[in-house]
Order: sequence, then structure tokens, then C-alpha cells
Amino acid sequence: MNVRRLPGFMYHYKVVTLLLFTTMLLVIYLLLHWGIMCTNLEAWRHVSNVHAQKRGCDRNSLRPAMRRERDSLARVRNSSRWQRSGVLGPLGDNATCIQGLERSMRSLKESIGEREAHLKGQTHCDDCDFRTKTPVEQFESLFWTDASGTKHFPSETDFNTMIKDLVVSKLNVTLSQHQLERLARLRTHRVETEPRRRQLEMENLWPLLQENEYLMSILYEDRDIFPQLIGTCGTFYAVEYVRPIETPTTILALSDSKPEWAKRLKLAVMILDLLEELDTNFPEPIHLCDVKINHFGLPLGGQKLKFLDLDAVFPKTIISRITSDSKRCEKHEDCDYFDCRSFCSKNKRCESPVANNNLQIVCEKIFLGWTLSGTIIIPGLLMSEHTTSTLAVLLRQCANPAGDIEHLPRAAVPDNLKTRLYNMLHEMEQEVAASV
Repeated sequence: MNVRRLPGFMYHYKVVTLLLFTTMLLVIYLLLHWGIMCTNLEAWRHVSNVHAQKRGCDRNSLRPAMRRERDSLARVRNSSRWQRSGVLGPLGDNATCIQGLERSMRSLKESIGEREAHLKGQTHCDDCDFRTKTPVEQFESLFWTDASGTKHFPSETDFNTMIKDLVVSKLNVTLSQHQLERLARLRTHRVETEPRRRQLEMENLWPLLQENEYLMSILYEDRDIFPQLIGTCGTFYAVEYVRPIETPTTILALSDSKPEWAKRLKLAVMILDLLEELDTNFPEPIHLCDVKINHFGLPLGGQKLKFLDLDAVFPKTIISRITSDSKRCEKHEDCDYFDCRSFCSKNKRCESPVANNNLQIVCEKIFLGWTLSGTIIIPGLLMSEHTTSTLAVLLRQCANPAGDIEHLPRAAVPDNLKTRLYNMLHEMEQEVAASV
């Protein structure tokens, strides 16, 4: 890279620039060290060590993580509470279940030719550390306990009613009979009739039903836009491994080559195709409230994008209920749910439904990039030396449909702008692909 292409100040005052950069790194380090600023790094490291899902590393580097995982599974298997409570699921039950769990986890390490999976959920044991997700909210108890300590479980009819009410509350979906049967059982191929085992199945199943990701994976498994559910083991659940899209937009990875630009255009069109499905192929539009480029991914050998992180994915009715819950607010941001934005009313209450849509978020956070006071600081997926002025204008309009310069954008992209953007990107992709 020719250093003369750097901005004038950085080129002419290289020593000052280096000192400023070093000072900034030192300040960030001290803020992290003192706990004033925190990141997800430690949690990411822990999950990476448990799952040993470090792409690009060889088998030798995986072995220590695999040993730690084996030891964690042994603690799960040997824990007294695990043995007392037992688990059920398509992967098996008790010892058989944990063996199936081990097999599923081992398949994560095979980079070629094996089915990969992510394992999510939590164990019932207090003395084991094999835990990848903890529910963030309390939920209604499945059973009640009398004075003698006996658990009283709901009847099958009452349990089905509880599931129906739960799904309506969480996703505004009225279940079909097939969907109800699918959610009410851990195993699709076997109906548990022995009372004690059925109660255990209910007990394992109820925490899973509280997970937005678990519900979405089952209810929309035929849409092929979310990772497929593979199986369960107690309150763990395994889903299809979908390789996240690696961002090409960091400063160090930025490339302006024609082949790289062709890949970016193709990826952008694939993202727009996925957003169109979310807007039109469901009973109501589905909103993605936590949008990052690595939340999109491709299955092994797949040609169609899937969205990976379903914790903050909701139908429009539900996210509008979240953003208009009448809580007290001082500014618009107080009413936001991650990237799904709303307004703080004049009487200082969150009373407005969600204001923006998926395309606005994607244009702002992925296509355009990180901006500060209207200036692009870190270019996004579609910002390159190949970006035409017409495309740049269209992306800015898409990222900020209302032209609000004082606040974060809080408007949906209109249909005509969406159509113009899609047609332009599709034509550019075909032209560039034909020329490389």
C-alpha cells in the first residue's frame, strides 16, 4: 500500500499519528483492565473453548479444547444432580443421551465430510460448567409442589394449552395441530406414555420452549432460512452448523479488486433476497433486531443465506409490543430494542410501534458502514472504489430514509427505494461477474 494515499495529516505527521494511536490503544487497554469498559471477549473465549469451533486451526490446536470439552462432559455425566434428574431427548436418555451429546459435539471438530452443529442450552446441574446459554428471564413454573414435596404436573390438555398460550405470547402465532404435536414432544418418532417419563419429558421440554431460538427453529423449519434443529438432550439442543459470513469490510481486509467486488455484490443480493423472504413469506414481517454481518451464514455446500442468531428475531406485532410498552423514557434510544428503533413520546413514554425495518438496518450497519456525523469512518460491504455515485446516494437514502441528521435513523425504507436498490445491485453483480 502506498503511504502517500494516507490522509495528509497522517502522512506529514507520522510520528504524532503513531503517538496518538499508541495512546488510544493504551487508554482502551486500561479501561478494559480496570473494568470501566467491558467486551464479550471473555465470554467468546469460553464458548470457543467449550465448543472448539475455531475455524482455520489444525487438529493439533483443537486437541486441548477437545480434552476440556471431554472433561466438562464427564462432569455432567458424573454430577449427582444430573443422575438424579435424568434427561430425555432424541439423542437418547441418561447415559445414552450424554453419549449422543458427545457424538454431536465431536462432529463439530470435523471440518470436512461430517455434519456440524452448534449445541445450545443449559444443564440442570449446579456443579458442572458445561453451560452455553442461560435464560435471561424467569418463566411460569410447569408444576406445583405440595407440602410433602410431591410435584403435580399439568394434564396433557393443560400442557397443550400452556404451549399454545406461550407461543401466542412470544411470537403471535396460532399453532396448527402438527406444530402443537411437534412442540409438545421431544421425540417426533415416539410418544412417551409411561407417566413418570412423560413428566420428565415435560420438565425437560418446558425450559426449551422459553427459548425464542428453539421455537423459531421448529415453527419455521420448512422455510430453510434459519438453522435446522438436529436434536435435544435434556435442556440442550443441537442445531445445524452454518458458517458465518466473514466480514470483508475491516481496514486490514479491505480489497478493491474486481473479484472481491463481485463477491460483495453477490453477497449483498443474497442478503436482500433473505430480507424479502422475511418480509413476505410469513404471516407478518419478521424483524431482525440484532444485525451483524456474521449473523448471516451459508450452510456447507449451500447457495442460500440463513440468519443465525434468533434470540432477537420477532414478528412485527411482538417487537412493536416491546417498543411500545409505555415505560418511562427521556430520549428515543430508551425505547429501542437493539437495532429495532422507536420513539419516546411527548409525555416521556415509549408508546410507538417499531419505526424502522430490516433493510434500513442492513443498509446502515452492513452496506454503508460505520459513520460519524455523516462521514464514513469504516466502509461497509458496498463502499469501495468501485461504488458509483448513484449507488452511494441510494445507500445513504436507504440507511437514513427520513434524512434525520440529529438522531439515529427511525424510518422504514419505502418499497420503491428497495426495488431500485435491488435492481441496481442485481444488474451490477451480473455485469461485474461477466467481466472477471
